[in-house]
Order: sequence, then C-alpha cells, then structure tokens
Amino acid sequence: MVEVVLIARAHSRALSQPPPSKTKFSPSKAVRIPARKALPVERATSREKGQPLCMSQYYRLLTSYRCPGGVRDVIVSTTPEGEKEGGRTTPPPTGEHIIVSCRHQFYSLPVKTPDLGLMPEDEMTTILLAIMRDASTVQSPPPVGLFTSEKRDTWAAAREQLVRRNLDAEFYGTNKNVLIKMFVSDERNSSNLKSIEKSLMMVCIDDPLPTSFNCKTPRDDVPVERRGLVAGDRDETNMMHQMLHGGGSSANSANRWFDVTIQLVISSDGVCGLCYEHSTAEGVAVVQLVEDVLKQVDSQPEGGNVSNHPQLSPAVRLEWSLDQSLQRIIHIEDLDLLVYRYEGYGKDFIKSCRVSPDAYIQLALQLTYFRLYHHLTATYESASMRRFLLGRVDCIRSATVEALDWVVAMSQDESGVESEDSNQQASKKVTFSLYTDEKKKELFDLAIKKQTQIMVENIMGEGIDIHLLGLREVARESGDPTPEIFQDEVYKLANHFALSTSQVATNIDSIVGYGPVVQDGYGASYNPHTHSIVFCISALNSCEHTSTWKFSHTLEESLNAMKKLLDIQNK
Repeated sequence: MVEVVLIARAHSRALSQPPPSKTKFSPSKAVRIPARKALPVERATSREKGQPLCMSQYYRLLTSYRCPGGVRDVIVSTTPEGEKEGGRTTPPPTGEHIIVSCRHQFYSLPVKTPDLGLMPEDEMTTILLAIMRDASTVQSPPPVGLFTSEKRDTWAAAREQLVRRNLDAEFYGTNKNVLIKMFVSDERNSSNLKSIEKSLMMVCIDDPLPTSFNCKTPRDDVPVERRGLVAGDRDETNMMHQMLHGGGSSANSANRWFDVTIQLVISSDGVCGLCYEHSTAEGVAVVQLVEDVLKQVDSQPEGGNVSNHPQLSPAVRLEWSLDQSLQRIIHIEDLDLLVYRYEGYGKDFIKSCRVSPDAYIQLALQLTYFRLYHHLTATYESASMRRFLLGRVDCIRSATVEALDWVVAMSQDESGVESEDSNQQASKKVTFSLYTDEKKKELFDLAIKKQTQIMVENIMGEGIDIHLLGLREVARESGDPTPEIFQDEVYKLANHFALSTSQVATNIDSIVGYGPVVQDGYGASYNPHTHSIVFCISALNSCEHTSTWKFSHTLEESLNAMKKLLDIQNK
C-alpha cells in the first residue's frame, strides 16, 4: 500500500506577514527565478567554507511532478535546456503555464511565450480577478482535486480511469467506504491531466478557514504569546492547517492538487503561503525561492511592470467529463498541529554561549521527549548533502548516549533519585545525590560536541543512512534476497522516527511545517530568530500518547532550564 502524500510528505510554509500589496505578490515573479537557467552557484558557509553546492534542486521546483503509481510513484521531471543531471542532458521544460484553482475550479493560465516573455504583474492580477469572478458564477464541479489526497494506489487507479475513454468503472477508496463511479465520455480528462502535470506551478485562491477548525484547546485557555501572530481572528496554527491540507472537502482541500511541486496558497483574508510536494527538493531550495520572490516584491515600485505588449491567451477553465458519486465526505480531523513561538531568547543568546543554535535546539527536543516519556527515541534531522552532485539529505541521529546522560541529569527532581541496588538486600535502597550544575554543564558540553560531530560527518558524506539505503536498493534491483540487517528488529526500531525534526532558517518571519512520519510520533520544525524561536509541532489525534500542547509546554520548560544552566555557568 502506497501512503498518502497529504500531511505525511507535503510540507507547507505560511508567511506571517502578508506582502505589502496584494497586487504586487504575483506568481510570475516565482517563475522568473529558475527560468534564468543560470542561478549563481551557492557555496558552503561552514565546515570547509567555499565548497560549491549542487543547484539541481532549484531547477526541479517548477519542472517536476509526482505521478501516482500502483506500486510506486514516478517523478516526471525536466530541467532547463543544456542542464545536465547524472551525465545525461534532459529535455527543456514544456510548461509555459500555471494552474489556478478557485472554488474547486481549475484554470490553465499561460504566463510566458518565446516571443512575448513573461506576463506582467498587472495583467496577471486582472486575469486572477476575472478567474475569481468566473468561479463564483459557474456550477460547482466534481471535487477532482480530492483524488490527490487519497491513498496513492487508489489515486493511481482513479487516474487510469480518468484517462481512459468510453469506460464504465467503479472502485472503492480508502477503508472501502468511498465508492467512486465514473463514465469518461471524451478525451478532455486526459488533456486536463496533462495540463496540470506540465504546469510550472499552481496558485490556489482560498476562502479562510473558520477559527474553530480542528481547535482541540479552547483559545481562551491559550496565552496570547503562545498563539503566535494573528490575521483577523485567526492564529498561526489555523493558518498552517490551511496551507498544509486546506481543511477538508468542506473547505479548501478540493482546491488543491497535491502532486504539483509548488502550490502558492492565497486566502481572501490576505494570509498567504505555499504547500510543496517534498519528493523533488528540500526545504532550503523552497525557502530561497520564496525569499528571492519577496525581495523582488519589496524592490519593485508601486505601479511598476505595466504591460507594454498585447495580453497573452486568457485563462481556460478545465472541464471534466465524469459522473462521480462520493458517499463519504473527506474530513481532516487527525492532524494535531501547533505553531508555538518561544519568546524567552533566540539564537543570539545561544551563540553568545559559543554553541551552535541547531545543536542546542536538538538537545532541547531530546530533553523534552525524555521528560514526557522517560526515554529517548529514534530522532531524524535532515543533513544537507548538496556538497555532492544531486545530493539530497542524510540523517543526523540526535538520540546519542551523550544526550541521554545529559537529559537524565537535567531531569532529576530536588529529592534525588532512588534506585534498587542488586548487591544490597531487597529492602535497602541506594540514594544518589543530585548532579551539580558543573556536572550538568560538563555533560551538556559532551552532548553538544557529539551532536556537532554527527552533523559534520553527515554533511561531509560520512553518515550511515543513505549508504545503507543504497545497499538495500542495490540488492532489491539485483533481485537478491534482502540482507538480514534490514529485517532485524533493532534496525526497524532505529528507523521508527518518533521524532522527525528539521531546522528551516529564514531571513523573514515565516513558518514551515509538516506531519509526523509515524503514527505515534511528532514532527518538529523550527526557525531560530534573533530573540525568539518558532516551532511547528505536529502529531496525530488518533494516538493517545501524543499531544502537541503537552510537548510545547514541556519544550518551554526545557528551554528555560537550559538557559538557567548556562546563565549560572557564565557568571
């Protein structure tokens, strides 16, 4: 069974402050970035500074699509003409248009031509407003976009039926309780799918989610400083729900196509962000794209970029030919999501202690998990492999012996710890004295040193996970039996990442979030600012052992305790 892309693999980004002018934030600015074909090569800023970084992820952002398959999905990708990947030259991109969705309607909008170039922002604004008017006047279409939120094999089967002509079909969706019937009468579906799959990106024009959406904790019980910034009466957690999944079929989920790599989401109340499909690129490429676009927005004068050539072809609404009956409405109820802003201090204080902010926050997450569950767990943090051609990521494993020693020391209560001594009589107990602050700081330094060592090993190509993954896939492709190590229970436990983490540092105030990767786990992304740290914590409501509210509360206690420890040692 192929998993659902929605939540587990889709990442979202919400911009806390909307652009200064709604008309200036045009999708055509995003199209310009990879279209130049010659982005300046980025270079490493730490650990053997100056090494060139692979730029291939940037060129895939607007030229890749995740196509569903019954056994496995396929990434359909092209790169700018002349760009070489893996020793072969790929064909130039065919997409010259974007897809705009509004009220579950999909429109194909040309944005560039060889002779006229890119569409000016004023023209795009006019066309987007026309699309909004048109979508509000036509009959609601079948929610085809919901197919992309289904199990991947279910969506693959549905897609096959959509592209076949004159064929009656019926099948059951997830949990055997979604009966879908359709009759394809012409080739429009196939044409529509090709238009979506070859598009540069997607622009989703949404209605805002209600403030009560998936709100498990009464808002009045949540301190204002924990809610984050607000837009109207909406907090950042509500905004992130909208960016990540749309809110279900009663809201905006049918206004998405989750296989498209970049979906720019614009809400009618001014909230904006994006949802991106993670298979083709890492978050750093998406962050850089967004920040470059916003720099262009800020540098452009009001009223600039006025059209000086005839308008490109108008937007075309995609008409679907199917008779679809959904006997169940899709709800988004299982995602427990919380955006939490820690305001006690930020990366400036951490750096003043001569500690890496990333290593510091990783230890804070380890301390938090230990205080909640009294043990550490397999932890994933992405390590960029862009120093290598076509490099993606390896895994920084933060649950080390050194981290365990430190969190145990930090978690002792004031009365000390009592433990059975096997060498004593059963009725006797040995009481250990509290760790001194000096000992806690010593263990902290050792844990930081180990965390930094593992990070360096990974980014320099000396990690273990992608090497093991390569060996496993070579055996599979060769038809050999799966090596015993990959069937071992210890290996499976080591890869059950109940804590999936990622640092996504930005120069602007924004939030990046995603769902947990296992049913009983947490997703924890973080963005350290000068005097604060923004976290996006996720879990599943169906797991009785997890809670983002408890996690954030314990995380605050952990961060406060760490500062207290370092303050004492720095006196």
